[in-house]
Amino acid sequence: MYESINVFAADALACGAAYYTDGSLKRGRIELAYRIYRNAAAGTKLTELDGGTEDFGVTIVGRLARRAEDGSWVPADEGFPSIDEIMRQNLGLLGEQGGGGAILDAAHWSVLANDAWLLGGIHARTEFHFASPLHWENLWDEASGRMTITAREMIGIVTFGYRIQTTALEPVGVCVDAALARSASLPAYRDAVARYSGRDALACLHAQVRTGA
Repeated sequence: MYESINVFAADALACGAAYYTDGSLKRGRIELAYRIYRNAAAGTKLTELDGGTEDFGVTIVGRLARRAEDGSWVPADEGFPSIDEIMRQNLGLLGEQGGGGAILDAAHWSVLANDAWLLGGIHARTEFHFASPLHWENLWDEASGRMTITAREMIGIVTFGYRIQTTALEPVGVCVDAALARSASLPAYRDAVARYSGRDALACLHAQVRTGA
């Protein structure tokens, strides 16, 4: 686990701007990502009716719902399974300022912030529930010729001690190797993403996940 921002920042910078091409390493962004990491590593919680909280132990990954022309969320349906407003209200949000919910809601989103959130959940050994099916079109952007954020999340989950199980509702990542989960780091995550960055390599991993290999 990352117990200090200095170690986290050193690992983030070691990954390099050629990897974090979206400005993740700009001044202030690393600190914000570290806050998200610490909040996620503390585990997810649900807010009860009396205002108290209880441990939840579930993190939600997947693509966001579509937006209507007026900016409102379009509810998820079978045609576009996603993280919509109802899910956000029911399962809670987590960001730089805390929240403890199951869904990332970063005020200053970046790829590093997303990586930090995922690693925090892995270090907390939460279950990962996919709000979007692990269909190929959700993992690979044919137009840009690169993997999606959902694919990055899948890679991180299966690399660091998790097995993805198919349930009646959605795919669920369950920790089966706590030691491997604890070993997760930003450079190790970078290396895993690089290993599956090509279309064929990602397709091979996708096939393994689908068959439970």
